[in-house]
Amino acid sequence: MFEDYILIQKIKNGDQNAWERVIEKYYHSIYFYCVRRCYGNIELAADLTQDIFLKVIENIKNYRFTGKFYNYLFTIAVHHCNNHYKKKEIEKVEFNESVLSSHESDGIRNLVVDEENKVIQRALNQLSNPQREAIILKYYHDLKVKDIAKITGVGVPTAQSRIHQGLVKLSKFLDQEEFTYDEKNY
Repeated sequence: MFEDYILIQKIKNGDQNAWERVIEKYYHSIYFYCVRRCYGNIELAADLTQDIFLKVIENIKNYRFTGKFYNYLFTIAVHHCNNHYKKKEIEKVEFNESVLSSHESDGIRNLVVDEENKVIQRALNQLSNPQREAIILKYYHDLKVKDIAKITGVGVPTAQSRIHQGLVKLSKFLDQEEFTYDEKNY
């Protein structure tokens, strides 16, 4: 947090190298969040990530250190993604986690992991946007419930409820998916 404070102060004083360090530090987290929110559409995720960082650049002079800079970035990311979906109907594409991970040559292992990721993404797609958002922030970005509440602009009980209800729905979907998958194999 102190490192971010120093970087932001340098940015406010016009230091371009500090911008590069901030982008280097946070780009992948924001990008992966956008990929998951965009149902695996990596081109759209890249565009949204770029837009998010442009918003941060445009508004950095107004940033005050009232919390973690990471939370500030995710707040902008959440709002930007929500606004995008309000404006357009999105085409859901099949999520491909292997694009995000290193290119391993373990053929069978990659196929199993890829199939598991597709099932998880299909399950995430069944959730409401607020539930999906809360699950992604909690389990993909390891944020605390209080940080999720702050980022999404809701109270802690609401954030907890979204996570709980989302997990219940995921569990039901994955139980059905496992049953369907097992039936195909017999």
